[in-house]
Amino acid sequence: MTLLALYLLALLDGLLCGLRASMGRCAVIRKNGYYRRAAFRGVAGAQIISTLALAALLVVAATSSNRAVVRVDLEGAAGRMLWVFVPYAILVVSNLALRLVPSNDIRSATSVFMLGPLTAIRPLVMIAGVLYGVYSSRLLETRLLGSFVLLLMLSLEFALNQLADRRQEREIRALV
Repeated sequence: MTLLALYLLALLDGLLCGLRASMGRCAVIRKNGYYRRAAFRGVAGAQIISTLALAALLVVAATSSNRAVVRVDLEGAAGRMLWVFVPYAILVVSNLALRLVPSNDIRSATSVFMLGPLTAIRPLVMIAGVLYGVYSSRLLETRLLGSFVLLLMLSLEFALNQLADRRQEREIRALV
């Protein structure tokens, strides 16, 4: 169940990264389709990363001499990570929900006071969550796996921004 929760959080993070990477890059007035495609790219990127992480986890479990100890250590680390990632996700989703209120003042306030800072600290939250998760781990494999997944997740937004940059440049060249 813990891995499922981490997986769902990764998909949510990917969705939001895809949307963030696309913001302010399209001159089209009706942007629903544009944002849907951006969200899909984010989820697809998170899915690729999750698949790589699962493959690494399976390799670690398969090559370990003591699978029971590795499993307990990995489950403990994953459970501790949730103590950091879930409150952060709740903050982000609750502020996104506030944007449904039909008030420009509330939408602006959530962007400036919450969503902007929460986006800025995303890498720090990810680092803190993984460090908290693997800090009391007994096995090097758990720490290495946590570091690998952290690097993958931190690279997601960078990759999505690169894709959005290239797409925007093509659109501008097509207009000029």
